[in-house]
Amino acid sequence: MTTESIFDTIVIGGGVFGMASAFELSRRGQRVALVDRFGSGHDVTSSTGASRSIRIAYDHPFYVNLALEAIAAWHDLEASSGHQILHLTGQVDLGPAAKLTALAQHVRAAGVEIDALDGETLRELFPEMRLLPGEGALFHRRAGTVLAETGLAALVQAAADSGVTIHAPEAVVAVNREGAAVRVTTERRVLSAARVVMAAGPWSGALLRHMGIQLPLAPAVAQVTFLDAPDLTERPGLAEWQAVGEAGAAGGIYGHPVPGIGYKIAFDAGQAGWDPDATSWDPDMDEERRLLDWFHARFPDMPVKVARTQRHPWTMTPDADFIVDQAGGDWGERLVLACGCSGHAFKFGPALGRLVADLIELHQRPELLRLDRPGLLAPAPLATAPITR
Repeated sequence: MTTESIFDTIVIGGGVFGMASAFELSRRGQRVALVDRFGSGHDVTSSTGASRSIRIAYDHPFYVNLALEAIAAWHDLEASSGHQILHLTGQVDLGPAAKLTALAQHVRAAGVEIDALDGETLRELFPEMRLLPGEGALFHRRAGTVLAETGLAALVQAAADSGVTIHAPEAVVAVNREGAAVRVTTERRVLSAARVVMAAGPWSGALLRHMGIQLPLAPAVAQVTFLDAPDLTERPGLAEWQAVGEAGAAGGIYGHPVPGIGYKIAFDAGQAGWDPDATSWDPDMDEERRLLDWFHARFPDMPVKVARTQRHPWTMTPDADFIVDQAGGDWGERLVLACGCSGHAFKFGPALGRLVADLIELHQRPELLRLDRPGLLAPAPLATAPITR
């Protein structure tokens, strides 16, 4: 084991949450180390895969504004890296009238256009897609796809270029308080810093329990299917929302175009059975079949060919909001939590990094993501809990 190295901040976890936090802190002049068990983008981590959806249609102003900031930040990263990260083709939202009304209200309050669609106007935007009789929809243009693999690679390079020391693949063995500092012991070395940022995705809960902290986190395994559908690569993304608490509802469905592949579709709820020591995840063919049945009904004239189906973990909180806050208690400001992705965090990546840096440097606590919010007082949700944001 190598001798101890001293930093301002140590980030545990090299997914989009942790890497964006490390980059932003380093960019602001901090000495930062990042440790990740597998390495950024590994197949068994939450930040793996070719793409993620991005949109600004949310029923809460916090997320509308965070999405606008994230889109601007991804564009900045595109400019600095020289690689395309965003593929913005817009998004169609379907679902209960109350949900669509709330989405439209908050998007318009942010000064962004969002339009109501009927079957005829939808056909102009998305000819292959069909509305049910009496069904309405919304469309906004500031939405589409994050090319996630490219975006994460650009974040890793930006972090390294800014001076972040990256140790991966390398597992954390222990995190201990040492007076006014925190000591992080890995398989290969000992690191010390004024604070540590816990951004280890579904591994966060177990690491925190060893540190005496219990959080209502529920790791789950999500599945996505990429369709070999080149005709859909310029079409809008989509979100088909279910009413919260609807009897028999298994969660909604979302999709978005993926240049070079076709179109990605998935249910917005995961499954139980996450294994922290898994080295791969086999697809659930029954879930794939149910998803394709939905696609046939919504896109009746489209031939379907699956390019690939893959699974990866995410981590639900009781209210489906993230956690960005100081741990408090015995840890005080020495432990910062950046976890609970709840299946919808990747798109916000660089903006989340700024929230973490603002918390550390400016003591700005995002109200909706605080550790003491009412939504975190509930028990951990079921792994199958749907994304409701």
